[in-house]
Amino acid sequence: MLQQNILDQLKQFIDTVSNGHSNTQLLTKPSLIKLALSFLDELPATRDIVFDYFGILAEIGVQLYISPEMIDQKTGLPISQMKQDGNPHQQMRAEEYESFNMVKTSLQNLIWKGPPAWSPLIANWSLELVAKLSDKYTQRRMTIPASCNFWLECSAMHGLLTLINSCFRKLNNTEAESCVETMLNAFHRYPMTFDWIVARLGGCFPYKIIMQILQCGIKRFVEDYRCHLDSEAGILDYMTSCHEQQLRAAFCELLKDGLEPKKSLDVAIVPFLLITTNYSDAILQSLVNVFIDTYNEDMCEAIVLKAPLWLSNKMFADMQPSLNNAVLRLNQHGAKLLLMVAKLAEKYVWCQDFLDTSMQELEQWVLNMRNFPLLGDLASEKTKYMLWKSCLSTNLLEQQTAVRLLLVVSSQHPHIYYQTISQLLRKSYAQNPNTIGALIRLLGGQSGVLNFPNITQGFKMVLEDIMLQEQVNNRLPVEPGTPSEAYNTFYNLNLLAKMHKKNQFSHIKPQLLMQSLNECLPKIIQILDCTILKLVLRMDKLAAERSAEKFKKQQANNNNNNNYETQHDMYNGNGPNKRSKLEPGELPKTEETPDAARMRLAHLIVELLNNMEAGARSNVLRTPLVLKLAVLSVKYFFVALTEETIIRRAAAAHRAFALLQRQCTARKIARTVCLRELVESALFYHGHLLGQIEEYELDDLQIPEQELLIVQNLHTSSGTNSNRSVLHSGVIGRGLRRGLPVNNRTCDAEKQTLYLKALNACCLDLEKPNNVEGYSLVSLTLVELVSTDVMYNGLPFPDEDFTRVTMERDMQIRRAFITSPVLWAVLGLIATHRPALCYSSVLLRALCATCLHHWRGKNVNKFQPTSANDELMLCTKKLLQLLTISQLIPPPLSNLHVIIEHFDAPEIAVLLRECIWNYLKDHVPSPALFHVDNNGLHWRNTSQVNVPSQYVDTLRHLMQRKLSKLGPHYHQMFIMSDLHISTPATATAEPAIFAAPKSSIEVVELE
Repeated sequence: MLQQNILDQLKQFIDTVSNGHSNTQLLTKPSLIKLALSFLDELPATRDIVFDYFGILAEIGVQLYISPEMIDQKTGLPISQMKQDGNPHQQMRAEEYESFNMVKTSLQNLIWKGPPAWSPLIANWSLELVAKLSDKYTQRRMTIPASCNFWLECSAMHGLLTLINSCFRKLNNTEAESCVETMLNAFHRYPMTFDWIVARLGGCFPYKIIMQILQCGIKRFVEDYRCHLDSEAGILDYMTSCHEQQLRAAFCELLKDGLEPKKSLDVAIVPFLLITTNYSDAILQSLVNVFIDTYNEDMCEAIVLKAPLWLSNKMFADMQPSLNNAVLRLNQHGAKLLLMVAKLAEKYVWCQDFLDTSMQELEQWVLNMRNFPLLGDLASEKTKYMLWKSCLSTNLLEQQTAVRLLLVVSSQHPHIYYQTISQLLRKSYAQNPNTIGALIRLLGGQSGVLNFPNITQGFKMVLEDIMLQEQVNNRLPVEPGTPSEAYNTFYNLNLLAKMHKKNQFSHIKPQLLMQSLNECLPKIIQILDCTILKLVLRMDKLAAERSAEKFKKQQANNNNNNNYETQHDMYNGNGPNKRSKLEPGELPKTEETPDAARMRLAHLIVELLNNMEAGARSNVLRTPLVLKLAVLSVKYFFVALTEETIIRRAAAAHRAFALLQRQCTARKIARTVCLRELVESALFYHGHLLGQIEEYELDDLQIPEQELLIVQNLHTSSGTNSNRSVLHSGVIGRGLRRGLPVNNRTCDAEKQTLYLKALNACCLDLEKPNNVEGYSLVSLTLVELVSTDVMYNGLPFPDEDFTRVTMERDMQIRRAFITSPVLWAVLGLIATHRPALCYSSVLLRALCATCLHHWRGKNVNKFQPTSANDELMLCTKKLLQLLTISQLIPPPLSNLHVIIEHFDAPEIAVLLRECIWNYLKDHVPSPALFHVDNNGLHWRNTSQVNVPSQYVDTLRHLMQRKLSKLGPHYHQMFIMSDLHISTPATATAEPAIFAAPKSSIEVVELE
């Protein structure tokens, strides 16, 4: 009875389904759906009829999904996704639309809880049904993502795909292979409408699906190379987002077969893959990633060997333009691919053609301001460092390709341009000079691009970094002898500046490099300041250590006689031997010290300042910057004097001369600062470089406090004559102070000559060669620094008795000339540029007064011999030479320095008082005595003036007593001069001694 009831229900079910095609409400009744589901449990043999009914329900759902009446006109969404406040008709149709959900739920329970045989059966049925419905109701061609979005909104289609997905999880390998084959067969039958289903369900068997799709595509490609591969490419592109690793594995396997063909189809693998990349950027990116990972030299050789097989096919004829365009579509490894091709371009012509075409198209896109994926790859950090490394390659094609890529990305990302300039500037190109071409090309910029970044910011970036390194000095340890980044940077900047000056820099706009360097001048000066400061501190520290060691030796071996003799030798140049090219005890060093590296860096910076003409009149500089540059120029000069060899010192000094002369010519304030720094440093700070003798400090004399003169006088009662007595109680200290220690450094004429050249460079005016304003400034500065008193510094010579008032100051000035022999050389320089020496009248007066009093003191012991090399004699001769060169004394007094050594001490004292002092007292050494001749020279014509007898009679009488020795000189000084003055024909002639002085100031040589 039960069996008969089921059969009746089955008959009724068949009749209802057969007659109800026009009545969808009858077919979608829940009772009918439940009856059909019950047949699957009670009558499994009826599954074909039941599944046909389920297919009808699914089709009804699809029809309703695409029906216009079920689409809301405002939202465009199906009724099932709207709120339930629609009209009754729409609500009734929505129930019909959702009817397949009951079937999906029941079949899903059957899959998971029922016998395993149901899974393949339901899977095959669902695949066939989905294929038919998709092909039947697809109204227009859509992309795979669009098709997925469209159909998955349909409840019936979404339910069928859910059933397929559930079935695939329950299948074994054999059943899975069968289902995959079923799915691919459906794809072959409906390639235009089933592709989205394959792409959606391919995630269940990604590798299998990808390989099968690729194989199907290759077969179609071989059959017709003009075929469209949109479906295959679309499936692969859709699966790339989630299954890129499987896609890469498939590409890797196909590439191996394509490069080593074993079957006829394998020859078409590479052309097929290249054609497929035209359809999808994701496929192109995956293929390039596989190629980059597996590339080696063997693969390159295989490509070259197999290329004729590909070129023989018609399908490969027009592929090169697409390949060139393909590089621009890469999000990753695009730059790396171009660099790989650039490395092979020298060997293979086709690589060079591909590279040229690709780069031209890339640059054209930039000029047209078009965006492309490769730009993102070029802007990545990894690619940026790779391109920087390639810029240093010895392969010129690789180097220039990297530079062109950097210029391309710099047009959109200016910071990369600045960083690249910074990186390339700090590299060393000593081993491979050709690699600097990348930097030169980079500085030229990208032609044709509007608002391309300026090179100034790149220079500022690297200089800022170097300044921090030099200030903090916390760099990582490097191998000895390795050039620092600071050295490399300034070396490269120097090279660029030299090329620019020689017009060898065709890639950059005229004056752009110099303008950028001048804008960076404050940072360059900061780096120079930091470098020079460390060198000066080190130099002063070494000088202090040597001075302390010398005083200790002097104290241990306190021999006054030796000191006295040595001091005499110091003035006649018979002390230490002449300076060798290396300092005593200094041997060539195999490893460079930090100070030597800083010295080399300082030389480079100053050379760069000269090449960029820093401080010139054409450059507008702020006053603080002008002052700082002037001070640093002088400090650099004194640092340069510490170089080990003569050649290095001369080269460094000439750099300083050029820098000083340019600044002083352009600005008076710079000349004032430079001259003052030169004189002040030579006297007080760096005098040890120019032979200055260090004086004893109070601690060095080691005088106990109770023996100090001021303390002893406190214990002495003042007597009745205390107001008229200048005597003190006791002995001053321990008697006469020890002589000044011998300077162990050799100070030959070379350093003093360089110093005088530095002064001359500051004073010389190229526009007005005869201008003596600078030398007059030196003269005034000497008076300010050497004279200890602000009073009585005028030009006139007072009465001799007045020297008692200024005796202490005069002794201080005399002592300054003893401890700093370079003062004689400076006065000699000033004397040759008349009338600048007149402003140093107070110094001449002090020297003359002290010599006069000292020669008088020699009368105490009339039998004391006077040596020609005695300090007092040398001082007297130098003073007379200065007066002669500067034309402050006329003939025959101007020849007195030649014969002064032949007189005794009382005679010399008389000559200094009667001839020199009295003449200068009556003829004030003033610039008013000089006139300017036709050549612009300041000149004092004393040849027409007969010197009054009171100034020369004393000299004449003393020489007459010694005619045996001084006869020739007497004839020249008195007889010949009288004849010369009395002869009208020669009345206008200038004395030879004024035209060209025979002697100049002797430069003191010290150890």
